[in-house]
Amino acid sequence: MSVMADEEKFTGWMTHIDLDSYFEILNNGDKNSNYFDKGHRIMAVEGRMKATQVEYRVKIGDTPKNKAHLWFWWVNQQYASFIQKMNEYEKKGFKLVYAQSFIDQEGASHYQGVWHKVND
Repeated sequence: MSVMADEEKFTGWMTHIDLDSYFEILNNGDKNSNYFDKGHRIMAVEGRMKATQVEYRVKIGDTPKNKAHLWFWWVNQQYASFIQKMNEYEKKGFKLVYAQSFIDQEGASHYQGVWHKVND
Protein backbone atom coordinates (compact mmCIF):
# COMPACT_ATOMS: atom_id res chain seq x y z
CA MET A 1 0.00 0.00 0.00
CA SER A 2 1.31 3.45 -0.83
CA VAL A 3 0.10 6.98 -1.34
CA MET A 4 1.78 9.39 -3.71
CA ALA A 5 3.73 11.91 -1.71
CA ASP A 6 5.16 15.35 -2.35
CA GLU A 7 8.88 14.51 -2.43
CA GLU A 8 9.92 18.06 -1.52
CA LYS A 9 8.25 18.02 1.89
CA PHE A 10 9.88 14.84 3.19
CA THR A 11 13.10 14.71 5.15
CA GLY A 12 15.97 12.86 3.57
CA TRP A 13 16.23 9.11 4.07
CA MET A 14 17.89 8.09 7.37
CA THR A 15 18.26 5.17 9.73
CA HIS A 16 15.98 4.94 12.75
CA ILE A 17 18.82 6.10 15.02
CA ASP A 18 19.53 9.05 12.73
CA LEU A 19 15.82 9.89 12.68
CA ASP A 20 15.78 10.03 16.49
CA SER A 21 18.85 12.30 16.39
CA TYR A 22 17.13 14.50 13.81
CA PHE A 23 14.18 15.02 16.17
CA GLU A 24 16.59 15.98 18.95
CA ILE A 25 18.21 18.55 16.65
CA LEU A 26 14.79 19.98 15.76
CA ASN A 27 14.13 20.32 19.48
CA ASN A 28 17.36 22.31 19.94
CA GLY A 29 18.63 19.83 22.52
CA ASP A 30 15.81 20.66 24.96
CA LYS A 31 15.72 17.59 27.22
CA ASN A 32 12.71 18.90 29.21
CA SER A 33 10.21 18.83 26.37
CA ASN A 34 9.41 17.17 23.08
CA TYR A 35 9.58 18.85 19.67
CA PHE A 36 6.15 17.45 18.86
CA ASP A 37 4.64 19.05 21.97
CA LYS A 38 5.57 22.44 20.50
CA GLY A 39 3.00 22.56 17.72
CA HIS A 40 4.26 19.90 15.32
CA ARG A 41 3.16 16.43 14.24
CA ILE A 42 4.08 13.69 11.81
CA MET A 43 2.02 13.89 8.62
CA ALA A 44 3.58 10.93 6.79
CA VAL A 45 6.28 8.32 7.26
CA GLU A 46 7.89 6.02 4.71
CA GLY A 47 10.40 3.21 4.94
CA ARG A 48 12.63 1.46 2.45
CA MET A 49 15.35 -1.12 2.23
CA LYS A 50 18.67 0.26 1.01
CA ALA A 51 21.26 -2.49 0.62
CA THR A 52 21.04 -4.26 4.00
CA GLN A 53 19.76 -1.26 5.98
CA VAL A 54 16.25 0.02 6.67
CA GLU A 55 15.81 3.77 6.19
CA TYR A 56 12.93 6.12 6.97
CA ARG A 57 11.79 9.58 6.05
CA VAL A 58 9.02 11.72 7.49
CA LYS A 59 6.90 14.68 6.61
CA ILE A 60 6.31 17.05 9.53
CA GLY A 61 3.47 19.53 9.74
CA ASP A 62 1.94 21.92 12.23
CA THR A 63 -0.77 20.82 14.63
CA PRO A 64 -4.22 22.40 14.22
CA LYS A 65 -4.54 25.71 16.03
CA ASN A 66 -7.06 25.96 18.87
CA LYS A 67 -8.17 22.33 18.50
CA ALA A 68 -7.49 19.30 20.65
CA HIS A 69 -5.53 16.78 18.63
CA LEU A 70 -3.83 13.44 19.09
CA TRP A 71 -1.72 11.41 16.71
CA PHE A 72 0.23 8.20 16.49
CA TRP A 73 2.80 6.88 14.08
CA TRP A 74 4.31 3.43 13.70
CA VAL A 75 7.13 2.09 11.56
CA ASN A 76 8.38 -1.36 10.64
CA GLN A 77 5.17 -3.20 11.51
CA GLN A 78 4.28 -6.65 10.25
CA TYR A 79 0.93 -6.86 8.48
CA ALA A 80 -1.02 -8.37 11.40
CA SER A 81 0.32 -5.75 13.81
CA PHE A 82 -0.44 -2.94 11.36
CA ILE A 83 -4.04 -4.13 10.90
CA GLN A 84 -4.43 -4.47 14.68
CA LYS A 85 -3.25 -0.85 15.18
CA MET A 86 -5.51 0.34 12.38
CA ASN A 87 -8.58 -1.31 13.94
CA GLU A 88 -7.64 -0.18 17.46
CA TYR A 89 -7.20 3.47 16.47
CA GLU A 90 -10.29 3.50 14.25
CA LYS A 91 -12.41 2.38 17.22
CA LYS A 92 -10.98 5.32 19.18
CA GLY A 93 -11.92 7.81 16.46
CA PHE A 94 -8.54 8.16 14.74
CA LYS A 95 -8.20 8.38 10.97
CA LEU A 96 -5.39 6.70 9.06
CA VAL A 97 -3.93 9.68 7.17
CA TYR A 98 -0.89 8.02 5.62
CA ALA A 99 0.20 4.44 5.05
CA GLN A 100 3.12 2.93 3.17
CA SER A 101 4.93 -0.38 2.99
CA PHE A 102 8.16 -1.82 1.65
CA ILE A 103 9.56 -5.29 1.08
CA ASP A 104 12.91 -6.25 2.59
CA GLN A 105 15.60 -8.39 0.93
CA GLU A 106 14.02 -11.56 2.34
CA GLY A 107 10.61 -10.75 0.87
CA ALA A 108 8.93 -9.66 4.13
CA SER A 109 6.62 -6.65 4.07
CA HIS A 110 7.02 -3.80 6.57
CA TYR A 111 4.22 -1.27 7.14
CA GLN A 112 4.29 2.33 8.29
CA GLY A 113 1.29 4.43 9.28
CA VAL A 114 0.21 7.77 10.70
CA TRP A 115 -3.13 8.31 12.49
CA HIS A 116 -4.66 11.67 13.44
CA LYS A 117 -7.62 12.63 15.60
CA VAL A 118 -8.79 16.24 15.83
CA ASN A 119 -11.55 17.35 18.17
CA ASP A 120 -13.32 20.68 17.65
